Parts: sequence; structure tokens; C-alpha cells
Amino acid sequence: MRIAVEAHALSQDTITGVGNVVLHYLNELQKIDGSNEYFIYTMDDLQHVKLRSKKWRHVDFHYALKKLRMRTRNKWLKLRSGKKGAGAAASLRILIYRAAKILLEIADEIVFSFKLASSLKKNRIDIYVGTSTYYYPYFFFSRMKKVGMLYDLVWKLYPDTMEFGNRVRMRFFTLGNMKKLDLLVSISANTKKDARRLLNINTRIEAIPLAADKTIFYKAPASAVKAMRKKYGIAKRYILSVCTLEPRKNLTALFEAFSRMQGRHDYTLVLAGMSGWIGTEFFRRIKNSDIYDNVIFTGYVPNSDLAPLYAGAELFVFPSLYEGFGLPVLEAMQCGCPVVTSNRSSIPEVAGDAAILIDPEDTAGLASVMEQILNNKALKKRLSNKGLRRSELFSWKKSAAILLELLESL
Repeated sequence: MRIAVEAHALSQDTITGVGNVVLHYLNELQKIDGSNEYFIYTMDDLQHVKLRSKKWRHVDFHYALKKLRMRTRNKWLKLRSGKKGAGAAASLRILIYRAAKILLEIADEIVFSFKLASSLKKNRIDIYVGTSTYYYPYFFFSRMKKVGMLYDLVWKLYPDTMEFGNRVRMRFFTLGNMKKLDLLVSISANTKKDARRLLNINTRIEAIPLAADKTIFYKAPASAVKAMRKKYGIAKRYILSVCTLEPRKNLTALFEAFSRMQGRHDYTLVLAGMSGWIGTEFFRRIKNSDIYDNVIFTGYVPNSDLAPLYAGAELFVFPSLYEGFGLPVLEAMQCGCPVVTSNRSSIPEVAGDAAILIDPEDTAGLASVMEQILNNKALKKRLSNKGLRRSELFSWKKSAAILLELLESL
């Protein structure tokens, strides 16, 4: 068979989220599939993955619209960060660039879809796998089998926690295309269940769990933890949370729970991750709080620092309101860190009985559980060991084998 994989996420200099999923699937499929031909499609250069066989080919599309889109996006980000002044004029500029950003993103996706559809026909593709959320050019063709990836339903369940432009695209583009798929691959059983309940589609849906890269997430030695602490200025024992700063991560609840513990415990709260679309507002709020001096924001953390960051923490706390999978929970467990996390959405199926599950909206309860674990060395050790065992159930090799079996069944 000839299989096309849309891998636009691997065109970025830094990959997170979807890019990591695509990267691991491609790496593992190259190891286990020696019979099918693969065409990897991107908007730009293919980064982060090496194609090791002549049966694997890269097809890239370079065009001016992409460059204009990125320049507009970067300008909007600078304006939004407040570096270009304040007042009515600045607000108007932000609004104009935001509108331009959304329109260019949609135009970019349409152009890419036309180019992609033409190339798919030329290369006589049997199966098309769309790994990104928006690139589904299915209205151009009908003969080949079509597969999509479903990462979450944030736009449906928590629309107020997404940017307007992303909500519009999900509602008017992605949903309609999902109905034309031969297979929709969900990253968790819960997301599959939500799709059946909320989307009103008859498409075949199969769940394949994600995994945490074992070369990045492991129980790091004390020497690595010590070096990491020095690098990020973490002097005291610390509680860790790793996520993008955005509303559904429910960081306000974490900060309120941490605030309740002040005076009884001498810990630092370390928050690792990039600023999301409410980052500036969130930082401003925390800066004016009474716990600010006990909080460290690391920003983006490179892969080489993640294992010691997790391994050195006394506790990992992840009170998210909704996740399509909940990968940080698995990452923490794989590094031997005790976990407290939400009892919502897909997170319980990842955590199993290896973490303490809490109501993410009960800040008093969250604070109580955090203190209970921090005060009990035996409980911490037990959670650490259970997490390590639990993490062994997940691997990219297993997930890729399931995906290949599904593709060959179409």
C-alpha cells in the first residue's frame, strides 16, 4: 500500500503536543513496517525525524503565503505581549493583526489542502492519514481511505478556554471532515466516548493510547537532579506542575491550594511550560499574590532537563479540568514522581490506581491531599513505585503496532 501522512507539525523548529505524537509514530512505523510505502507531507522542511528507507519519501510545499502567515502571527504575539505600547491605538492594532492572523491561517490551510490533494492523486495514495487538527482536504477526493487523529474535544466541552479562531476552525472545518473519514483514531477511550456522545458522526472510531518517550522520561540520577536544580535556581524542596499556561489546566486551583499550605510547609512551587494564550494575564495575577516569592516559572524546558525535573520533585500535581489523554501524568510516573491529578476526562485511565485522584475544583481537598502525601514518606514511596509499574504498560512500539494493524484493515 501507499500511505500518505500529513506531518506539518514536524516542520516546526520546536515540537510539542501533536508534533511529538507524529514523531514517535513515524519512528516506530519505520522499525516495524517494511512492506508499505510512505509519503510524508509537510509545509516546509521535515525536521526531527530521519527517513531511513527508500520506501519513505518526504514531500514538502514551500509558498509565500506561509511566510506571510508566520510574520503576521509573530507581529500579533509581540503586540499582545505589551511590548508595543498600550491604550486604544495598541488595542486596535492587536485586533487588526489578530483578525489578519486568523484569515491567513484559514487561507494557508486551504492552499495547503489544494496542493496536498493534487499530490495525493499524482502519487496514487491508498490511505491518507491526517495527523493535524485542520488539514483534512477530503472534499477533493473519495477513492482513497481517509484516517484522522482526534486529540481532544476542548472546542466542544470547554470552548471558552480556546482562542476564537481555533474554535471557528474546529466547528466549521474539522467536524464536517470527520464525517467523511473511514477511521478516526482517538488518543484515549474517554475521548472516543465523548466523540460518540457529542459529535453525531457514524465514523469508525478506535482508541490508541499515547506513551512517554523512555529516552526522555526516566528515573534520573541524583547528579542530574542537582545540576538541574542549579540551572533553574531551585534551592528548596519543590512541588511540580508541567503544562501550558491556559485556562483548562486549572492552575488557579493549584495556586489556591498551594497558598493554603503556606506557613505549614516550606516548599517551592515550580511551574514548567510555555505561556498559552492567557499567559500575560495569568502572570500578572500571580505576581500580585502572597505566594509569588515561592513560585518559580521555568518557561519552556528542553527534553534533556525533563527527567531530572520530574525525578527531583517531591510531588507532581496536575489538576486539569479536561485532557484528551493527560501525558504529563504518565511522564511523571515514568520518572518515579508521586502524582496527584484530576478525576476528570481521560486522566483516570492513564493514572489507574498509581496516583491520587482529586476533584480539580475542590481547592481545600487538593491542599489536604498534597499535605497528606508530603507528610507521609511511605505513601510517597508507594505512589512512586506504583507509578513506575503503571508506566510500563504504555509504549510507542505497542501503539504503532496497533495503528499499523488498523491501517492494514481498511
